[in-house]
Amino acid sequence: MRPLLVLFPLLAAIPAAAGETSPLIARPDAFKTLVNPPCSHCRDEAKRRAADLQDDDRVLCWVRGYSDGGAIPIRFFLNPYRVISDTYGVFVYDPDAGFARGFAPSLDFTFHGWRNGVLVMRHKDGTLYSGLTGIAFAGPKKGERLKAVPTLVSDWGFWLRRYPGAVAYHMFDKYRPVALPAQVNEDSRKSRPAKGDDRLPADGLVLGVSHGGDARAYPLDALAKAGLLREEVGGRPWVVLWYGSTRTAAAYLPVASPVKKDGTSRPVTLDLDPKGGAAPFVDRETGSRWDVAGRAVEGKLRGWTLTWLDGTQVKWFAWSAEHPTTSVYGTCPCEEKKVIPKKVIPKKVISGAAEFLRGVPKHFATLQAVDSARRRVTLLIEGDTLPKVWDVVPDAEVKVAGWWGRLEQLRTGDRVWAWFRNDRRKQPIAVCMLADDLSEQDMHGPGVTVEAIDGKGLTLRPRKGNARLVEMARAAVYRGQEKTAPDTLRAGEKVYVQSAGGQARLVLDSAAFEARRAVQKAALAKRWADEGLPGTVAFLHIFSGEMEFMLDHEALRWGRSLKPGDKVTLQADPPIAAVVKEVAPWRERTRLRLVVGGLDQADLALGERVRLKVPPPPREVQEAAWPPDLGRPRSRQERIEWFLASIYCTCKIGGDGCTGHFYSLASCNPNTCGMPNRMRKILAGKIDRGLTDRQIFEELLREQGATLLRPHLLP
Repeated sequence: MRPLLVLFPLLAAIPAAAGETSPLIARPDAFKTLVNPPCSHCRDEAKRRAADLQDDDRVLCWVRGYSDGGAIPIRFFLNPYRVISDTYGVFVYDPDAGFARGFAPSLDFTFHGWRNGVLVMRHKDGTLYSGLTGIAFAGPKKGERLKAVPTLVSDWGFWLRRYPGAVAYHMFDKYRPVALPAQVNEDSRKSRPAKGDDRLPADGLVLGVSHGGDARAYPLDALAKAGLLREEVGGRPWVVLWYGSTRTAAAYLPVASPVKKDGTSRPVTLDLDPKGGAAPFVDRETGSRWDVAGRAVEGKLRGWTLTWLDGTQVKWFAWSAEHPTTSVYGTCPCEEKKVIPKKVIPKKVISGAAEFLRGVPKHFATLQAVDSARRRVTLLIEGDTLPKVWDVVPDAEVKVAGWWGRLEQLRTGDRVWAWFRNDRRKQPIAVCMLADDLSEQDMHGPGVTVEAIDGKGLTLRPRKGNARLVEMARAAVYRGQEKTAPDTLRAGEKVYVQSAGGQARLVLDSAAFEARRAVQKAALAKRWADEGLPGTVAFLHIFSGEMEFMLDHEALRWGRSLKPGDKVTLQADPPIAAVVKEVAPWRERTRLRLVVGGLDQADLALGERVRLKVPPPPREVQEAAWPPDLGRPRSRQERIEWFLASIYCTCKIGGDGCTGHFYSLASCNPNTCGMPNRMRKILAGKIDRGLTDRQIFEELLREQGATLLRPHLLP
């Protein structure tokens, strides 16, 4: 019994397919089209044609909709007719190109011929469509595309056991099985492109997936070995499933929706259980089991379905001819044929002129006083005879124990390292970075060497060769978290030293330093939670009820953990409630677009320093090496720029010279050493290979080293 259906909108406008095409060979009389055949159910037709249907009969299944979709035995329906125009869908079978698939319901399509070695359909208005892509390449609707129906190819026996109530066509006696062709149709062969894509064998089978402007081919041999693949393509996560018993591949977004489409959805992470039988894909969080049709058949999410990606099992020659810019899973970037405009990365780009840190005045000094309320410090710069009071700029970076800190955490009498902001006459006017001795050594790498040990204590030789520091008995020496005697250190050992008054006050081995850093991280995380993240009001628009807020460098991890819809509070007097609308990196900082009442904005001013209270991210987010906004949907170019704003330069420019070492690589001038543009090319290649953000980070870390992930400088 056929339920009442409303035909879906048939066409969605998109650009026409690119690439050189082969001749159209029209043979409209070669196959008669089957139009709107009477329907039934799989369990009924299994009884009616028990003597004819075989368990391994290949079937084209549509996997969503009424009665869990349906199945069409290819030998009985698609092989004799090649095109079925029906109110369930327009179903196409092309044995020469090795595919079967479906498009939105219509009664107006017929078989027409071949082009690119691929079956061509004709609409009654004269428009010609590719049977593989659904793109109109000639006629009144040229450039438009048919809406795809979620389909996959399986075996009759498997589908009958899993979905006995699924729709099937009534198998009248007139529908007799026709053996699948053993030879390629000559007209189809003649229509193939003269020159094919040699990245894969022409007749090799792939799962071709097209979504959001990205096309990607997965060789079935590779899928058979993996069983399940998780990738990020075009800034979105994909999951590709393989069920070996029926030689079936399918691709989905890992987002599940309930049976009753109420607008809710949830992400899922699927793992492969090789012993899982017909439902070998297991959701990591709920334990629900999924089959290759993207449907949960056991567990808490039973009945929920994954979001299908337009994927078709097809021969490589056909897929590459219809998708000339496709990437291929498992191939080296240098072998990719994806068409990228030659001037994606121009040789010369508009960029600032102050690209070097070496022009920033930097001095060691003794910290003599701190006025944190007025943001002032008193410094006696080494080589000077008189101390001087300096303003500390509002967004200055303060470093304590190898981490961000606060002015009041610095100890008077200690040696510090200060950077100064110049005026237009190149005269220093304020402090823009202030670090304790330990943090300076962390930036450059531990460079204090234990030179000698004697009765007085330790003789230490700093990296830069300045006057030796003699460690007296009153200094504290730590191995790990334990205080110890100076003679437990070894001559030649590298240590971290906090000096005061020309002598070392504190000596830490590497483990002890990391313990101090961990304590500082915890202390600052508590302050972020209690007081809020530091930032600046960047833009106010009282008439739209929105504003922009720029978080400081130190807030990168917490700030980027925010998502649209999160509730935050601006610590004004009284506090101002806000909702996050957008989160985006801006060099080493984080730009937030907030929804805030217009009257509330009246209490704020452009450039005002305000703290923003946010929900603390989970501990694993705070401790992870990767940014918390890893894997969020982004375009290809957005992903490249996001990476540059999330990593630090690993070039070999020394002498505190490279801006991207201390800030992010996005802050580097691309026209100097060329590292930003070089990294853009590296990232583009990794993205085109289909690597996820996490996989790219892992490869970069292996290739570039640990300094990629943290602010640093070179001696």
